[in-house]
Amino acid sequence: MVGVANRLSRERRGLAVGAAVKAALRQNRLLFAFQPVVCAATGKVDYFECLLRMRDEDGSIVSGGEFLTIVEELGWIGVIDRYVLKKTVQDLAADPEVRLGFNISGMTAGDRRWLRSLTALLGHRRDLACRLVIEITETAALGDIAESARFVDALRHAGCRVALDDFGAGHTSLRHLQNLPVDIVKIDGSLVRNLTSRPQTRIFLRHLLGLINNLGLTTVAECVENAEDAALLRAEGVGYLQGHHFGCPTIGRASCVDRRSRQRVAPRFGLRKLQSTTITS
Repeated sequence: MVGVANRLSRERRGLAVGAAVKAALRQNRLLFAFQPVVCAATGKVDYFECLLRMRDEDGSIVSGGEFLTIVEELGWIGVIDRYVLKKTVQDLAADPEVRLGFNISGMTAGDRRWLRSLTALLGHRRDLACRLVIEITETAALGDIAESARFVDALRHAGCRVALDDFGAGHTSLRHLQNLPVDIVKIDGSLVRNLTSRPQTRIFLRHLLGLINNLGLTTVAECVENAEDAALLRAEGVGYLQGHHFGCPTIGRASCVDRRSRQRVAPRFGLRKLQSTTITS
């Protein structure tokens, strides 16, 4: 009976969260927190990852981790991913200088309806597409390598850059990586956190970076939390860095967050002023 009661309680909570997200979507209370991805060598901001947040009815901010998994279980994640796509494109159109990226769910990776939405929004706007990075998680890409490769090809054909997210957390092999025509590989935070105190992890990371670099791909280390880890990652040849050491996710207009982020990051690299730089594939 206890198990049944717990299951019913989880179901009720799931439905309540789903209803709250639907209401937020209708009332325009879904918003972005922006986190910078910076060049390891110079500290210059390349792009901002758009992290979904929900403003609750009482004004409090709810992290995406508190509702996105439930929305996915309810089968509504496609609606959210289309909203994120549309909002990101709007932000790109509003500021010709900013570059943005976002993560799509495993269910959307390969979704033809979502691809049609992307084509409709960016088909005649290569100026926007070239400033967009679409991140696909490693586990989603492994579901069907051939289908994932076609999906990535379609995104790149539209003019977008594509990143393989959370790399190292799953079981992607070198063969898989060779068959996925991505531009960027984002190293999972589990291989990055407290790197200075984990010499064995550093050896593994060095080997991993060698394989990725030999394929000519750009690397981003996620979850960089301190200067010591940043220095180690830079010494190991990681191209770009992302984490609280360089900027926490910040709510606001992308252009305003961009200016504030450059001001925060500059002192950490001994720079007076930062301009944007672009990851090249």
